[in-house]
Amino acid sequence: MGPPLPLDGLRARILDRPALPALSPERYAHTHALYEAASDQRSRLQSWLATALPPMLGDCDPVRVVGVGVGDGSVDAPLAEALSAGGRRVRYTGVEPHPPSAARFASRLNALEVDTLTPTVVIGDFADHDAGHPADLVHFVHSLYYVADLSVALDHAIGMVRPGGLLVTAIAPLQPLCSLTEMLCPWAGLKPWFAEDVQAELESRGLTTRTETIVGHLDARDVLDDSLGRGEAVLDFLIGARSRALAPAAREQLLDYLREISLPGRPGVLPHPVDVLLTRVP
Repeated sequence: MGPPLPLDGLRARILDRPALPALSPERYAHTHALYEAASDQRSRLQSWLATALPPMLGDCDPVRVVGVGVGDGSVDAPLAEALSAGGRRVRYTGVEPHPPSAARFASRLNALEVDTLTPTVVIGDFADHDAGHPADLVHFVHSLYYVADLSVALDHAIGMVRPGGLLVTAIAPLQPLCSLTEMLCPWAGLKPWFAEDVQAELESRGLTTRTETIVGHLDARDVLDDSLGRGEAVLDFLIGARSRALAPAAREQLLDYLREISLPGRPGVLPHPVDVLLTRVP
């Protein structure tokens, strides 16, 4: 039996230790921006959604969309524009609990200046949202990780989709990067959800789901070479906590793990996949 993997060693070092300090909302926003800038996953996901989803919705006009946890609308704007091609009417609702992000979503979609697009922003929790009419598409893009009850959230979404409509969930699989996050993030006492959990929930309802995996890459080279500035910010978002609180030996185990999961010959460049689960609601 060989030596333990770095992640096993890290797990042993943090076992029974207090949870790491959680990120404040301000720190979360700051680190999220730098983390996104260090990865090409979002741009790949934007392009895929805007290309793949319009044909799946057929020729319905108007097409009604509900995006859940839309953030600043950076994923939604290209999708809304693509859906509007050819003069199709699009009713696009973004549900977002964080008011500053909701304002950016509204600004981004309104800036498209597409006459056939009607964007609406709802500031609040998805659990409280009633679309008032069936949607052709309901999507979650990286927004299911922190819901308290995955089953309830999915039931609410499924009930919002018209027969024949689409439920789309973009969420990370529990692969090497997320194994690290799952272990170190405080999660506010909640269980984190990943693609495998969503797949199991949908299958338990007798729904057929097709999965497309989009493999981006996270440039974490600054994390290996620099413990401050951008490197620290990327690491903070990756683990969902203040990395400075790690003991030196635990930090070294973490960096060894990142080196191990790096692309061959490219230390610090990490696979950064997202699964897109496509479910046609009967």
